[in-house]
Order: sequence, then C-alpha cells, then structure tokens
Amino acid sequence: MRAERAAHGRDNTNGSALVAAILALALGGAVATALSEVARLSVVRGRLQEQGIRAWFLAEAGLAEAVAAIPPGRSFDAALAVPARSGGAAPWTWTGTFSDDTDDMPNDRATDTNERVILAVEASGPAPVRRRLSAVVGREPEPFLPGTATLGGGVRELARDFLLDGRDFDMDSRCTRAGDGPPRAGLALINEAPLSLIDPAQVVGGTRRTGLVPDLTTLAHDPTATPHAAGALTGPLGHHDAPRFTVVHGDAVAASPISGAGLLYVDGRLSIRRALDFTGVLAAAEGIEVTAEGSLTVCGAIWAGGDPALAVRGRGALRRSAEAIRTAHRLSPLPARAKVHATRELFGGIDG
Repeated sequence: MRAERAAHGRDNTNGSALVAAILALALGGAVATALSEVARLSVVRGRLQEQGIRAWFLAEAGLAEAVAAIPPGRSFDAALAVPARSGGAAPWTWTGTFSDDTDDMPNDRATDTNERVILAVEASGPAPVRRRLSAVVGREPEPFLPGTATLGGGVRELARDFLLDGRDFDMDSRCTRAGDGPPRAGLALINEAPLSLIDPAQVVGGTRRTGLVPDLTTLAHDPTATPHAAGALTGPLGHHDAPRFTVVHGDAVAASPISGAGLLYVDGRLSIRRALDFTGVLAAAEGIEVTAEGSLTVCGAIWAGGDPALAVRGRGALRRSAEAIRTAHRLSPLPARAKVHATRELFGGIDG
C-alpha cells in the first residue's frame, strides 16, 4: 500500500511539472511573439517617422520653391490666377496652392488687396506618409532693385566717363558720403540681354545676370502720380525736402538742365541731351539714352526696359542710395520680393 501511494504521488508530481513546463513554454512563446511584434511595429514606426520627417522637409522645400518663383511685385493676383504649384519625383512629391486671405468685404478670392495670400503645401511620400503646412506670404519691406542700374534689356554702349557704383551712399550728402546699407551690383540685367564691352572699372560692384527683373510698368497707372506731358521735361521734378512722384505719358527729353527728387517714371523712352540730376528712382519703360552732349547723375537707382535699355555716349554717374530708394518707395510702392511671414502645420506627420 505504501509503495502504491508513493508511486501515485510521484505520478502527480511529474504531471504537475509537465503541465507547468507546458504552460511556461506557451507563455514564453507568447512573450516571444509579442516581443517580435513590438520589434516589428517599432521598425515600422521608426521608418514612418523617418519618412514623415523627410516629408516635412520636402514640404518646406516646396514652400521655398513656390515662394521663390513669385516674381517681384506688389499684388499677388497673378499667383491667385494660377494657384497650383508642384514639384518632386514620385513617390516624393509636393503640391502648393495659393488662396486669398479675407482682405476685403465682400471677399473677392481672385483679387489681392493687402499684399498677402495663403499658401498651403502638401508633401507626400509612400502611403500613408503625408505632411501639410500653411504659410502666410507677403512682401519684403525693401523694394527689389538688385543693381544701381536694373535693366530689362541690354546695354548698347557705356562711355568711359560714365560710372555705375553699387556701394551704398548717403542721400543727404547727395551721394558723396558712404551710407550704412549693404552693397549691390553696379549693373543688373536679364540673363539673355546683350551686353557691350564695358571697362570693369566703370562698374563698382560688378555686373549681375538675373532671371528676376522687377516690373515697374504698373507705375504708369498710379493715380497718386503727378502727370507730365510727353516731350521736353520741365522742372524741377521735386526737391530733396519735397520729393515728388512724376509720370510722363510717352517719350521724354531732357533738352535743358533738369533736377528732381523722388520717383520719376517715363512711360516711353528717356533721352538726355543736356543734364539730368535726380535723387531717388528714375525709370523708363523703353530705355534711357544719354547723348554725347548729355549728362546723367542719379543718387539712388535707375530701372529701364526696352532694347537697348541703356545707351550712354555722354558722361555722369549712377550711385546707389538705399535711403533714396526708400524715399521713392514711400511715394509709390515699388516691386518687392515675396516673403514668408508665418507657417503652421495643418496636422500630424503620418496620415492614414
């Protein structure tokens, strides 16, 4: 009897150990499976997070590219007319969409009245990765004039007695003392514009080729301007203490010595046969010509279109003055670069 009970006890102990071992193996397998799943999910989550960060940088790059493509100006009507921008290569792509903010009542979504729009950018990668951001886009406070002479056309000739100086000068000293603004190119012109041989010593700050030349032709229709008839210029066209915004509707000729200050826009071609001394911004839609007997002196900057945009056989100097340009800018807003004022993310990094 004792032997039977002992054997039976051993059987119960062995059976309990077997059950415990089976349970331990099952539990270990479950734990191993769970850990494997956690590891897999961690890898997936890490990959998605990495791709989400990449999508965010792509969205920021798309924002920068879309804003850089906006030409210098004041209004964003052109951007609203063609609101969609895109870039990248599949599966990594971005799309930007411009929309007008609520700047008038009733709001006209096709017209910008406050020089501010909203740009929404969506960047996508392999599904389900997607990032979105929204940016408020406005204009730089300083007008965009990349050179002392900014030209939409070419240069036919530049007499050796004529100087283009891109250093900043003090307007109050009539550009005889240095100012505190950053230097610019002495001459900036559109990439494909022809350029005659120029003595490098004539252009302080160098010659800059650019794909972006501001458009000042809208000044012709500014109702705040003082109109001037085409033909011979009569002056003075403003004073240092009382600058003036003048628009000539047609070609203009400086057939006698003329002085002025502020902003002068010629909606045609400007021909200087005697002397023109101007402080501020001087612009001509169809170019500026200085005859062999003429003299042009500008403290500020010039802008010209046409072909050629600049032809100088006479003498003179153009010296850049940031303060003189700002004075002209206060009379009538000049074209400025687009600028991002604020950004925010519309939702999280992983979609889906």
